[in-house]
Amino acid sequence: MVKQYLLLGAALLAQTASCLKILMAGDSTMAQNSLATKQGWGTPFAEYMNVTVVNLARGGRSARSYTREGLFASLVAQITPGDYVIIEFGHNDGGNPSTYDTASVYGSDNSTKTVTLSDGTVEVVQTFVTYEKNMANDVLAAGGVPILSSQTPNGDSWNDAKTEISYPPRFVGYAEIAASQTGSVFMNHWSWVAIAYGHLGYDNVYPKLFPGDHTHTNPEGADVVARAFVNGLRCTNHPLAGMLTAAGEEIPMVCS
Repeated sequence: MVKQYLLLGAALLAQTASCLKILMAGDSTMAQNSLATKQGWGTPFAEYMNVTVVNLARGGRSARSYTREGLFASLVAQITPGDYVIIEFGHNDGGNPSTYDTASVYGSDNSTKTVTLSDGTVEVVQTFVTYEKNMANDVLAAGGVPILSSQTPNGDSWNDAKTEISYPPRFVGYAEIAASQTGSVFMNHWSWVAIAYGHLGYDNVYPKLFPGDHTHTNPEGADVVARAFVNGLRCTNHPLAGMLTAAGEEIPMVCS
């Protein structure tokens, strides 16, 4: 038994040592932003990791549009074996796929729907789960390590009493299904952010951290969301938790 634990520890250390960089795919809640009142969490997250972080998130994108536009294929081309890839979508993925070019087909199976885009392009739209499974499998095929992360709560996603963040949308569960079906790590970023917001309290979250709208954080809010992801890594004993900067190590570990 002791030998097995030693071998497991050695494997984890080898996995950690092989991580050359972290690539990030997502929407505006993750993306770098130049506005003083708007920032995605991927920007402060880089300050907490002792490896190179490449933030390839794009505003307004969904799992569907990020795939269709070739953005994910471009990300995969940058993977070196051992790299981690954080994939986080959901904010722009709802709606009717016939009228919203970011919306996926409803459900968690392999259903599809053929639609015609405004420019006349015919597209076979898939479910969110299928898009995320395809992304995870592409990362694995390139020798990378996918982390399927759930979307984060909006600033006003509280219960009626404003005492805690309310029940998550379907895309949180969809991300978990995709992770399970590909053998990937699922990071419930919604839950870790909900814990952070709960400790801060409603008045210190909304609209304080969301001055422009209910979806996009300011730099202070982005930092809260990034620190919540770091807490998720630490609380789940993920190998990346061993690759934090001094600033990352100083984040108070809050797991509930």
